[in-house]
Amino acid sequence: MGELYTMPPGFLGTGASLLADLTLLAYILLIVPGMVGGWILARMGKHRPGHKWLMIGVTAVNWVLILLLMVMAFFFDVSSNIGSQPTNPRYLMPTLHMILGLPAQLLATYICYRMLKEDYQVAQAAKRRERNTSKYWFKQAKWTMQLTLALWLIVSVMGVINYVVRYNVLPGSAARNEPVVATEEPTLEPTPEAAATEEPVATPAATDEAAPPAEEGPAVTEEAAVTPEATP
Repeated sequence: MGELYTMPPGFLGTGASLLADLTLLAYILLIVPGMVGGWILARMGKHRPGHKWLMIGVTAVNWVLILLLMVMAFFFDVSSNIGSQPTNPRYLMPTLHMILGLPAQLLATYICYRMLKEDYQVAQAAKRRERNTSKYWFKQAKWTMQLTLALWLIVSVMGVINYVVRYNVLPGSAARNEPVVATEEPTLEPTPEAAATEEPVATPAATDEAAPPAEEGPAVTEEAAVTPEATP
C-alpha cells in the first residue's frame, strides 16, 4: 500500500512523490475549474446534461485521488504521529483537511446519486405517461450544491497549503516541521593537560575547638589606682 506513497520524487522539485505532484496539478488545473464550471452551468440553468455529468466526473476523479494518495498518506504517516505531535503543521493540516474534506466528498456523492435517481424516476414516470413528475425532483438540490461547492473550495485551498507545508516549499518551513527531539547536554570532562594545570582546591583541615581565653589578672581601675603623696 505504501509503494505509491513512497514513489521517487516528482517533477516539481519539492521532494514530493510523483503522485503528490500530479494530485496537486489535478486540483489546480482540473478539479477546481470543474467545480466552478459546474456552478456556472447550474446558474445558467443547464442542469441536464452538462452540470450533471461535470459534477459526476469531478466527484469520481476526487474519489480516485483520495483513495490513491490521501488515505495512504494519512495512515502511513499522519495517524501514527498526530497523537504525539498535535500542533505540528505536518500532521495537523492533513487532519483538518480530512475532517472537512470527507463530509464534502460524501455530500457531493449523495448529490450525484440523487441526480441519477431523479433522472431515472422521471424517465420511468414518462413511460407510464404520468403528467406530474415533481414528486420525483430533488428539491433540496440548490442549498446542498452550494454547501458542497463551498466545502470543496475550502478543502482544495487547504490541500495546496498542506502540500506547501508538508514538502517544505516555503523557505524556513523545514525547521518548523522537523520534530523536536530532546537531547541531553554532554558532560565535559577535563583533559589531562587541563587537569594538570588546575590548582588544587584547598580542603580546610579539621581544627580543634577554640580554647577558652586565658584568665586575666584583676583589672586596675581608676578608683583602685594609688597616687603618690605630695611631699613637702
